Amino acid sequence: MRSLDQARTLCESYLPGLIDGLTELPFDRREAPGGATLPVFRAAGGPGLVIPKDYGGLGATPLDAVRVTRAIGSLAPSLAVATTMHHFSVATLFTFAESIKNSGMEWALLEAITSRNLLVSSGFAEGRPAQGILAPTMTATPVEGGYRINGSKKPCSLSHSMDLLTASVAVPATDGGQQTAFLLMPATLRGITRHPFWGSSVLAGAESDEVRLTDVFIEEELVIPTENGPDGMLDDLQTVGFIWFELLITASYLGMASTLVERALTAGRGEATDRAALATRLETATHLIEGAARALMAGETDSDALARVLMARYGAQDALTDAAHRAVELLGGMSFIGSPDVAYLIAACQCVAFHPPSRGSVAASLVDYAAGSGPFIMSDTRPTGPTATAAPPTVPVRPAPDEPVRAESAPDESTPVGPAVTETGRAAEAARPASEAERPADAPAPVVGFARDTVPAPRQMAQQVVVSHDPQPAVPRPVGRTSTATASDAADWDQAMSLFDGAEGVRLTPADCDLRYWFANVPQRTLRGNIVGYGPELVTPDFLREPGPLRTALVQEVAFRALAEERAARAIGYLVACAPDSATVEFYATQLLDETRHAMIFRNHLCNLGVDPSDVDAVIARETATDRATILDPLEELGIPIVRDRRDFLGGVVLLTILIEGFLAPSFELSERKWRPIDPRMADMEKGAGIDEVRHLAVGTSIIRDHVQQHPDERDRLVEIIRDGMRLWERLPVGDQLTRWENWFQEGIAPHHDLIGDYEAWDGRRLVDTTAQERIQKALEVTSTVHSTRLTDMGLGRALIF
Repeated sequence: MRSLDQARTLCESYLPGLIDGLTELPFDRREAPGGATLPVFRAAGGPGLVIPKDYGGLGATPLDAVRVTRAIGSLAPSLAVATTMHHFSVATLFTFAESIKNSGMEWALLEAITSRNLLVSSGFAEGRPAQGILAPTMTATPVEGGYRINGSKKPCSLSHSMDLLTASVAVPATDGGQQTAFLLMPATLRGITRHPFWGSSVLAGAESDEVRLTDVFIEEELVIPTENGPDGMLDDLQTVGFIWFELLITASYLGMASTLVERALTAGRGEATDRAALATRLETATHLIEGAARALMAGETDSDALARVLMARYGAQDALTDAAHRAVELLGGMSFIGSPDVAYLIAACQCVAFHPPSRGSVAASLVDYAAGSGPFIMSDTRPTGPTATAAPPTVPVRPAPDEPVRAESAPDESTPVGPAVTETGRAAEAARPASEAERPADAPAPVVGFARDTVPAPRQMAQQVVVSHDPQPAVPRPVGRTSTATASDAADWDQAMSLFDGAEGVRLTPADCDLRYWFANVPQRTLRGNIVGYGPELVTPDFLREPGPLRTALVQEVAFRALAEERAARAIGYLVACAPDSATVEFYATQLLDETRHAMIFRNHLCNLGVDPSDVDAVIARETATDRATILDPLEELGIPIVRDRRDFLGGVVLLTILIEGFLAPSFELSERKWRPIDPRMADMEKGAGIDEVRHLAVGTSIIRDHVQQHPDERDRLVEIIRDGMRLWERLPVGDQLTRWENWFQEGIAPHHDLIGDYEAWDGRRLVDTTAQERIQKALEVTSTVHSTRLTDMGLGRALIF
């Protein structure tokens, strides 16, 4: 079909390889949960499609974006719908490029989305009855340095593949009231969880599950307040966002209908007049939506333009669904019976009717606009008639510091409110159970103008704490934003939290963990007198001394740990030398001792595995040769000059805390869990080292956080160090190393399933049932959570985004 072929050709010019990559996947796999199409989309550069070239994007015009989206929808309906939620979010950001550049952060974000192929999901309003599409979906409690966010979004497209999550929330305004704000947060923060929600097979590949936020901390600078226009109307940036959304979501369904029409034309079924009528109906939808895109290109972005776009959308909606039904009728019953694609596509096409705004919610306003009796207003507080005057906003009482800021009140039942944005809508009614027919729906993100000066800084809630160095303090001292652990608990073998269980929330300072603390807690409570890291009752199984994949995996892990810990100790020596005060000198002296002890116990374990003590150095050199050259050497080349030559204490702490221990510690904890039923000595060594690493991470985080708060002018410099380190880390073959170890481990445990039994590597997952890739993925997930949560707590969360 001519217009669809042109769209596909244009798609290939913008996103080379995307069409071939999608067609190589069977249709049912493209549409199944699991995101099979998203890696193809990323590889083709899809996230940067609508971002201007000035920001490193591909610079697709609205017309080109509509055509590319149509081409994607014709091949992968779920991908088109899911990525629409990404495109309209970033499209609104660059619309006001000059103001964005002035604020800095949003401009850099656009470049990061392109350079790192980030996917942005929308957590905006759900289509609940009596709730408007602009109403905040989250609650925010002001805390030191930012806000704690709670809420839920269902459905939320890209729920499993998103890199960033946007949402709306009500925050305190300077006048004592509340205003809606736009949240931008890394999707890996602790407290963001995914839960099954989308039960239909139609558009299941859009990943439209539930996303919950539970006590998620977000920095103040990542909360962008918004403004409304006069009389409650959307402001310019919100209006542009809705226009982009209507264009692209309609184009997605236009692509689905186009596939059915193309099949009917190719099959040559029916009379020529029938086929001509079919093509005419589809092209009517095409020209309506493309005409609206041209208007956007011409700069028509006000409320009147939005009214015209909605009229074009509803007209295109009628035309494309009618064309889809006619195409199925022409294809005939045998085609419907013989190809599940036909039934799927006709069901999917129905979903276009359920994206917001519903016709009913804007009907009166469209009548006013068309009749010339009033302006077009699409808002949660639309006047009831053309001459109605917007009521002054109610100013609620400002909440106390520990009171959550609740979402703005929803309009009453008489207010015309339709279902908010639904990314996959209700499919055909036959495509999912009747009980699910009224599921909530996604709304386009009201990414709006910036008004930071109208919002007060979050309340300062930190309290001065005095730490006891008694191993068993009488009064527990909370040390985390959400953790109830005490300083001594953090060193206790039985009570210390692991990184898998949220230990990155523990807060400790250098004064908390000085020499007195170390001597009072670590030897007795962490080591329990076991200098080599395990008790005398534990033994190394004989089969681990025999050649084979299991011994190879363990020897390589232990050798690498011994070398890595030794190199860390040497680097920490430079930190001790340039530490600015006695508290940091004492803490890093204890960390130097910890890392040196770790190196010692891992060297000792090589002897447990049958290595002669005189051969330990040679074995370490041989087994780590590749990893030393490709992982450890580049890290040293980046970090050592910072602390040795420039004597940059803070820069060194950033690299050590965030890039070295922050990335490696979760993998080491996975090592403890997987070796526990096989080599209890190794597991105990890893557990003890992990307790130390949690303390190191907590104190390093505290040092950086306090410095950023006292010297905000240093934030950009430290963020740049982090970016340099993250760019390096992305190039390091850590994944290859983990794959090598885990494949050997997987092969090696096969004869020992009886020994391992029902032991669970983590809650609900038996070790014998896990795969190498699954364990690696688990370690990477925990690493991302620890990394993002720590950076956000430090006040350096922007490094995660751009």
